[in-house]
Amino acid sequence: MNFQNNNGNEAIEWPYPVHYDRTIHVYADVLVIGGGLAGCCAAIAASRRGKKVVICDKAPIKKSGCGGAGMDHWNTVLESPTSPMSVEENIECGRDTGMCHRDYIAEKGTWDALMELEKLGLNIRDDLDEFKDAATRDEATGLLKAYDYREMVAVKLHGGNYIKPILWKGAKDAGAEMYERVMVTSLLTEGGRQGARVVGAAGFSMTGGEFYVFHSKSVIISAGYACSMWIYNMEITGNSYRWDPNEIGEGLAMAWTAGAEVYGMHKAGSTKGNNPFAWPRFGIGNPSNTWFPCSIVDNRGKEIPWEDVNGNILTSVEARNIPAEGQPYIGSSKSDNLQGIGQANLIHDLGERIRNGEYELPLWADLAGMPEAERRSIWGVMIGNEGKSRFTLYDLYTRSGFDPEKDMLMAPVELPENYMKFGAWFHGEPDVVKPWRTENGGQGEIACDWKLMTNLPGLFVAGASGGLEGCSFACSTGFYAGNRAAEYAADTDQGEIDEKQLIAERERVYAPVKRTGQKNAYVSWKELWGGTTRVMQQCCGEYKTVPILKHGLMWLESIKNTEGQMTFARNPHELARVLECDTRFTVSSIFLHACISRIEAEETGETDGYIFNRLNGENVETVFKEKKYWLKGENEPGYLDNYEKCLERERSGR
Repeated sequence: MNFQNNNGNEAIEWPYPVHYDRTIHVYADVLVIGGGLAGCCAAIAASRRGKKVVICDKAPIKKSGCGGAGMDHWNTVLESPTSPMSVEENIECGRDTGMCHRDYIAEKGTWDALMELEKLGLNIRDDLDEFKDAATRDEATGLLKAYDYREMVAVKLHGGNYIKPILWKGAKDAGAEMYERVMVTSLLTEGGRQGARVVGAAGFSMTGGEFYVFHSKSVIISAGYACSMWIYNMEITGNSYRWDPNEIGEGLAMAWTAGAEVYGMHKAGSTKGNNPFAWPRFGIGNPSNTWFPCSIVDNRGKEIPWEDVNGNILTSVEARNIPAEGQPYIGSSKSDNLQGIGQANLIHDLGERIRNGEYELPLWADLAGMPEAERRSIWGVMIGNEGKSRFTLYDLYTRSGFDPEKDMLMAPVELPENYMKFGAWFHGEPDVVKPWRTENGGQGEIACDWKLMTNLPGLFVAGASGGLEGCSFACSTGFYAGNRAAEYAADTDQGEIDEKQLIAERERVYAPVKRTGQKNAYVSWKELWGGTTRVMQQCCGEYKTVPILKHGLMWLESIKNTEGQMTFARNPHELARVLECDTRFTVSSIFLHACISRIEAEETGETDGYIFNRLNGENVETVFKEKKYWLKGENEPGYLDNYEKCLERERSGR
């Protein structure tokens, strides 16, 4: 089948038969939207409860999502037998995120989730004694500790590169049905009413174009964060992206449109974080995160000193991985000293010392000067299993001749004062291009209760869609949400899908296809995406006022109603890209509305609580919730009591 480009010239032949007129109905007890780490874990849990589970993903599930290419470490295992503190203590002394019950659920399940992955076949231990007697290894368990070598709070995943294939197989073996390269475009609600019970979803095949209708008793959104609202670039941003650059917040958008509450999006447009045009993530000289605690030397070979969180100079490599005085563990929010949180770092006045000539640029990561076990741990285990570095860095650099025993990697050259501006996290000059990035603390979080269910009956969230980043939180909340969604499905019938809602969605989905070839349909999806990012750069940047934000809303609406109606799609792939632009319209408008709500709340003094937003008809409502609402009202007064209450049926086998 040949597809014509918009000026009538012959384009590339589409390799699949296309059936836009065909509708496929799929029935399930639990529908999982997004087959990443959280989605696969949810499918495994729900399937084991005897429910018919369907997973739907735009990509091949075996390697889809942020964890698709691997993961280097597993965080916050405070339920491990030797944990230095309880999850309850950790939550009570930690940062108030506005949904601490959700954080508690995630932390409470990380250890069990890790043990479950091991049962599924993931290699998490140093079984071959490659690190026997090394400081990183816990001799009692054979696990490799990450960051903190005194306490077992984070684990290096010895076989983390295989985490997604392991979960894919686990979901397959559990009986979950998988629909790959199918793009879900909207949720379907009872009676077609906004705010009503969710009874399914609609979407289409990105290969054959068929329209899919998923009938389900419960739905779990595990579709990832909202990214690419500020930056239009398909190649360079993927090079340094923190998350999967294909994530655009589709789960967030469809939940919002259906009437779900969202939280945290007023933090949009932050300038703290990662430069979108930075160097390859983990691919340059660095002492942080996956490279922690790598030694750094200046251009003359002079080593940069390290200091603990209390400002004390550390005299050995080993000391960098030991908690400072007053710290229960590295990274803990609880400390006898208010400064005693986080982890060791390069000296805080490094920039000043570079300016006065004590250290000479450029800086270099000195793996060769590290203890042998630490060198192998950083380059072999961490860089070798982290999804953003296994293939593009570890394999490529090794093939190109990089030898960590003798070679050093250069750190990007920056203004001296910027080297410790965001800690020792070197990305390249952060002031060249403003790092507008939604993942800097305002990705968009779908609000949920103690069961991870939204305010829409039957709609659950897991992983990043609920604001929980990282593989350990994604997997733990995936298992939890899968169980809760299965229990909900057991107590309800198959709701009826509203035919009018279905017809309207079908018309919306295929509109770009019908426009193809018309004289006024000459705007590509790339142009549309670029236009929406310009709005966000201009109207949702560092400096925000209500008039600027409202102008952004007007501008987005104008583009949507003009250029948005001129876009075309010559095949199912382009159709998906156009519909992603529709999602960007929705998500960008949520950011703008959330920022308006925050400013107006500050002006009226209503900031002693939490600000949520939801769509009611065509109007955006601001919902205020009191401090620690998750421990008040119908909820129990304690974290553990609420958690145990939600697990009663699961533990009784019902």
